[in-house]
Amino acid sequence: MNHWTITALDYGTITVPKGNLAAGLDPDLILDFPYMGYLLQNGRQNVLVDTGIHEDNIVDGMAWGGCPAKGGSRYVLQALEKEGLAPKDIDTVLYTHLHNDHAGCALLFPEAKTYFQKDELANLLNPLPTQKIRSDFDKRTPGDLEQLKDIYMVDGDLVLPNGLELYKLPGHTLGSMAIIVPTQKGRYILTGDIPHLFISLFPKTDKMELLGGEVIDITPAPDNMMPYLFNSVIYDHYAAFDSFNKLKALAESFEPEWYLTGHDMWVLNRRKFG
Repeated sequence: MNHWTITALDYGTITVPKGNLAAGLDPDLILDFPYMGYLLQNGRQNVLVDTGIHEDNIVDGMAWGGCPAKGGSRYVLQALEKEGLAPKDIDTVLYTHLHNDHAGCALLFPEAKTYFQKDELANLLNPLPTQKIRSDFDKRTPGDLEQLKDIYMVDGDLVLPNGLELYKLPGHTLGSMAIIVPTQKGRYILTGDIPHLFISLFPKTDKMELLGGEVIDITPAPDNMMPYLFNSVIYDHYAAFDSFNKLKALAESFEPEWYLTGHDMWVLNRRKFG
């Protein structure tokens, strides 16, 4: 059995009203959400999931939506260094999607095998007006991708020879993709930003763990919002509903611990999985 370990990587933070990521619930609760990547290792390969935000997308301390943020290529390099690695040690990069906070530092890994969905490239090159308004995509990314030397564009679901599983999950973007990672403990799902936070899949949650470990009370969703919470950057609710149902079916069990999202604070607190 090809077992992997998972390490959550700290790429910085963005300070956002919780309501923006939770269907308007707790709009006055302003929280520091992490930018994250994931390092997957099986003793032979070092696989990176997402490359964080580039410093060019943080202007005067503000990033997406005019929110305060910290991040950039220095954060990505430091996160790898903490694990004893440099960019040259990364064999493969998998992109959950190509938004500016997930694909901003692609050029740090020009030699790595690079996987993303074909429809994600289509969305990058032809963004919706609302995606343009919020600058969801980094204007540098199309040129960055042209400089990568070993690209694999995936069309749908795929199981790689190393045991990692890729699943297309549109709704946040056309080509959002989840990665299932088989570990000795079980099958974890890296969701990217569909959902951004585990509470989207588990709307009745009434507690949230902040960076550093403090646990606070949050508002559980009313019954008319069930079964899922859609946030302000779900652009296709029909596709997202299907994608969330798919995520529910793919997990080791339908419990929060198996879903490692793009911005959950508890994930970065724990750091190691499998």
